[in-house]
Amino acid sequence: MVHYIRLLRTPQTATSKKAIDVSAVIAVTTDLGDALYPADVSLHVEVVEANYPHDTLCATSLEWKATSRALKFTVQCPSKYLSRPALLHVTTKETTDTLKALHIPQILDVWSVEFSLSDKQRTEPVVERRLWLGNKSCVRMTEETGDSIARHIWFVNIFASKYNPADLSRDASLGFLIYFDKAMSQSSTVGTSAISEVMKNTKVRRLKVLELGAGCGIVGVAFAQLVKCDMLLTDLEDAQEILGSNIRLASLAAGSTIQAQNLDWETGLDDSSNANFDLILVSDCIYNPESSLHLVKTLRQLALRAPHVLILVGFKRRHEADTIFFERMQQTQFKVLESINIPLPHQNTDHDPDIPTAEFYTYKLSIGTT
Repeated sequence: MVHYIRLLRTPQTATSKKAIDVSAVIAVTTDLGDALYPADVSLHVEVVEANYPHDTLCATSLEWKATSRALKFTVQCPSKYLSRPALLHVTTKETTDTLKALHIPQILDVWSVEFSLSDKQRTEPVVERRLWLGNKSCVRMTEETGDSIARHIWFVNIFASKYNPADLSRDASLGFLIYFDKAMSQSSTVGTSAISEVMKNTKVRRLKVLELGAGCGIVGVAFAQLVKCDMLLTDLEDAQEILGSNIRLASLAAGSTIQAQNLDWETGLDDSSNANFDLILVSDCIYNPESSLHLVKTLRQLALRAPHVLILVGFKRRHEADTIFFERMQQTQFKVLESINIPLPHQNTDHDPDIPTAEFYTYKLSIGTT
């Protein structure tokens, strides 16, 4: 199972004549925060200058123990760096090596937002994740460290604010990045051919792509960094601020555009909306039976306006209620064109013996649906 280094307490500074102390509290947990990393691991902590070339100002090593619940630490920077703008970065050697190889690591690192190496500074409750795509572009995503699910990376459900956070998962969005890499590879992968053909159409024209329940937008942003497209990220009003922030961080592919828009599936589409999309992305939005029904209704509205549209649904299976979405899609005459299961990065332990998997289904509305 993928684990995430989380800043339980964002960086705080204190100065003396000889040093500037930067303190924080971290944990290494699963996407839902329901399980801590169950093994010993060496962590590398560094304070880097916020401005290019991002020199390391000070660093230290920490040991996360299998019995740990949280880890408090302090890094001492020389006083000569007083007032420098800085970032705190917590990672592992394996994480760094895996990211350099353009793969998804077993433990995701974390970056703080910029802060000043001055006395009694405390950063905002916001952090950043960075992942590298197959075209060597970097996906940068900010997330809040508080309790709002809609503003956490990879929590991508439009009705998330109405339900228990324990019902949600981040990992499916990591699966999407692996899926995109397979779809763009020169050797065809069974289960990705339909989407691969759509991606190839960008040699002729720019695609029109929609993401439903975008959350922080990592799936849609990653696609727009890989493929020339007009990308529309949609979610509830609660997610618009963080979506806007992450759009500004995006390094789009040549010719791509990206926008965010408020969309409530329960309300449905506006009759005047231009919904002629080539592809719709749905990441981990089927966990709740009620929202699943509204989601299928919205997908049908979109497919009736653009009968050629393909719908790529990715999720990490959690409970039997997930099947309600698939049953309603079949009843609504959506046809599965292909599917694939993608293993996620993991480490076999007694706590986590099974291989975590993201499932993907490519849909198209059957011809003749009324």
